[in-house]
Amino acid sequence: MEAKVIIVSVVKSNKSENNVWAVGITGEEQEQAYCKSAWKAMKFAFLLKKQTGLYIEDDSLRMLSEEIAKQKAEAAAKAEAEKPADQEAQPEQQPEAEAEPKKEKKARKPRTKKAAAPVEQTAELIAFL
Repeated sequence: MEAKVIIVSVVKSNKSENNVWAVGITGEEQEQAYCKSAWKAMKFAFLLKKQTGLYIEDDSLRMLSEEIAKQKAEAAAKAEAEKPADQEAQPEQQPEAEAEPKKEKKARKPRTKKAAAPVEQTAELIAFL
């Protein structure tokens, strides 16, 4: 008998062209959850691990880690490609010698604690009511 482990696999979605990540436990017919991204699938796998006490299969964990790293690299490349276009659109800044001097900030006074009402006044108010 093989020990139960948590597995993650890529499944074709019925609703779209995108791949979906299925998280489940070996030996069970029904998958536990379907996730749209590798990051969410990894989070759910670790949540399932905490709830059930089972281990996550090494191949599944490696596959998810590689996919997340690939997505991060793509996002970084996309951000890098957009960055120079934004810098060109901004007007050039003035040199520091021509820039206006910064205003000096005034020193703040330290906060003082409010004095508590004397006990006698509080007792008088209570007696008045």
